[in-house]
Amino acid sequence: MIQSPERAENVHKISLTVLKPFLITSHSLSLALRKTGETFTGFWGLYRSQSELKKQVTQLQRELIDMEELKKENDRLHKLLEFKKQIPGKVVPARVIGRDLTPWRKSVMIDKGSKNGIQKRMAVVNAQGLVGRVVEVAPYSARVILLIDPESRVSTFFQDTRDMGVAEGDGSPLLRVTHIERQATIRVGDRILSSGHGGVYPRGIPIGQVEVVGTQKEALELFASVRPFVDFSKLEEVLCTTSSLFDA
Repeated sequence: MIQSPERAENVHKISLTVLKPFLITSHSLSLALRKTGETFTGFWGLYRSQSELKKQVTQLQRELIDMEELKKENDRLHKLLEFKKQIPGKVVPARVIGRDLTPWRKSVMIDKGSKNGIQKRMAVVNAQGLVGRVVEVAPYSARVILLIDPESRVSTFFQDTRDMGVAEGDGSPLLRVTHIERQATIRVGDRILSSGHGGVYPRGIPIGQVEVVGTQKEALELFASVRPFVDFSKLEEVLCTTSSLFDA
């Protein structure tokens, strides 16, 4: 059926009037979806950028920690090297690789053994002073009993007064020095050093500083509580030596 031009135009106008809301809604929805997609893409890009930045910050923090640890290690090794120059005779540097710091045993494992020249009864020191002695040796490791171990004994003297005594470990952070003559003039703050008696520890190694002076129950001798110079909880590098004399 043939429609007149006027009727066709009227139908077209009616169609546009009816469909216009749907066309507008469809266009708006398309724009909204496109904007949503662009927004999501923007957020995703921002999230990835933040993730990358966090990774970079974490990596920089790790590098900073590594650099700080390296600096501390270099400082310790420098002090140990300077201290090594004071020790005549054979010296073997070693690193602490294990610890046994229970109340009834105070010892550490080091990464050097008989293949490196380590022997039983070698004195062990660091830049702060006397650490202990070697008691067990394997080809590539050794056990060192610390000065604060209950089985540890070392003959000592007080640097200022030259009074003698014996330092003993009891598992606590302090040493107890006994066998001090009643007439001794020791005081709080005095330094004690190894005397070299007994043939294990060289003479003149710094041991600690007096914190308490008292009288034994029998009142025939004095005793002293001594704070060691060595921080045994933070041992990392040591020197094993057979030298018989330090500068005292």
